[in-house]
Amino acid sequence: MTATPSFTASNERALLGTGALAAAAFAILTSRTLEPKTILSDLRLRRLIPGYHKKAKKAAFHFGTLGRERAVLPAAAILAGYLMRRGRNPGAAAVVVASAGGVAASHIFDVTLPQKTPPPGRRAPFDPHFPSGHALHSASFLAIAAWVLTREGLVPGKRAAGIATALALSLGVDRLIADRHWPTDVVGGWLAAAAIAAVTGAGYERLSRPARARRKNANRGG
Repeated sequence: MTATPSFTASNERALLGTGALAAAAFAILTSRTLEPKTILSDLRLRRLIPGYHKKAKKAAFHFGTLGRERAVLPAAAILAGYLMRRGRNPGAAAVVVASAGGVAASHIFDVTLPQKTPPPGRRAPFDPHFPSGHALHSASFLAIAAWVLTREGLVPGKRAAGIATALALSLGVDRLIADRHWPTDVVGGWLAAAAIAAVTGAGYERLSRPARARRKNANRGG
């Protein structure tokens, strides 16, 4: 058990600011992508990715299933259940909201944003997706999970951040190795996830303030 970090109102402001910046960056990238002004950058970045043989691409494809909603949502439910059993209801709610929000946002973007032609490796060439759902689903869940577990004192902050970052990056880069998305698709997914997780994290900070104060007083009394 690690020490529970203390609450400060600056956490809320920092998270809201981060969410706003991520949302603004996503909006800018989206506008440039749909004009389109990023195709040349996508092509240049794609050339920098080494050519992988079929076995590597197959491995990347299977690894990418961890970023699908059918993997992310059950993982979020398991973590939320664990937090609820420990009496950390605001944390459980934050994990569910951010994870479900990431999945919902992905579906909304698919039907509301004009789409560009996907890279040639996509099995459904007439079914493009911007931003990358894998990057959006996984990063939303991993970011809020790392924040909540750290703030609840259940996992050391550096460890939680390191694991979450490594997995989120891997579940975006694997889309490039498997040639399923353009680089801007993946970056867009990460930005949208950052906005969702940051705003949800700010809400969690506010809701968890009373419970955090009670635990702090109980520890002092003990």
